[in-house]
Amino acid sequence: MSKRVTGAFTFDTWEGDEVIRWDEAQAQRRKGAKTFTGEMTGTSVLEAIMCGVEGGPAVYVAIEKLDLEFHGMKGSFMLAHRSMAHGDDHRKSLDIVPGSGTGDFKGISGTAEILPGHDFVVDYDLES
Repeated sequence: MSKRVTGAFTFDTWEGDEVIRWDEAQAQRRKGAKTFTGEMTGTSVLEAIMCGVEGGPAVYVAIEKLDLEFHGMKGSFMLAHRSMAHGDDHRKSLDIVPGSGTGDFKGISGTAEILPGHDFVVDYDLES
C-alpha cells in the first residue's frame, strides 16, 4: 500500500546558462538547489533543460537527486521530471527513478507532485 509524505520547498539557487535560440524556439539549461521543510526535511540538487516557443509549446525535463528524511527514514533517491504545455493542454510527471534509492529508501518507487506555493507531495512504496 502506498504511503504519502508532504512538505514544501524553497529554491536556494536557480541559475541558468546562456539561452540558445533554435529558429522560433529558445532553450536553456538550468541548475538548482532546494531545501525541504515539513513532514520531509532535507535538500536536493536538480539539472533541467527548458525549451519553448513564445506563445506556443513548452517542454521541461530534469533529473533531481533528493537527500531527505521522513517517516523515520533517511536516504536519497532521484526524480525524473517531465512537463509539456501547449495552450490548455498541460502534462506533468515526476517519477521516482527505479533503483535510485539509497539508505532507508533502497527499493523505493512512486511519484511526486509539485503543488501551488511550492508544496510537495511524494506517494511511495518500499520493497519489503
